[in-house]
Amino acid sequence: MEKIVRVNGIGLFKYNSELKSYVHHEGKIHWTLKLDDESTDVDILVSKAELLFVEFERFEQAAKVEIAEALIDYKNDFWPEYDENDIELDWDAVDAGEYDLTTEEFAELISLLIVEIRFSEIYCEYLDGDLFGGHRIHAYFNHDYKLIKAEI
Repeated sequence: MEKIVRVNGIGLFKYNSELKSYVHHEGKIHWTLKLDDESTDVDILVSKAELLFVEFERFEQAAKVEIAEALIDYKNDFWPEYDENDIELDWDAVDAGEYDLTTEEFAELISLLIVEIRFSEIYCEYLDGDLFGGHRIHAYFNHDYKLIKAEI
């Protein structure tokens, strides 16, 4: 018999034994309730998912800005928006930051793909908008929706 839980606002989550998670893959964002082990209380994860869903628009906007702030220097320093081999490149403009991406531009380009509710944190995976050559951005938040860390 298939194990299913309902999360208000999101829908039905089906248990995936390989992932040890309840998954919901309808719509543009994939949701997961991750079970750390068999003692994880699914009702607590459901409650956390429902709370996040209610705050989702605010969370998503704030999360993108926090991620952008955390990764903007890495982006501008190691994934530049110019061709370093261009013989006509104005290196003074580069040094002045004229080619640097802004935090706002960064936040606008990334898009949420996966939300995984875990007992101790919320994991989100973002499409990078080609900021990092198509690599995914991995972000971890506490249950107060504050960024713990973001990485490529």
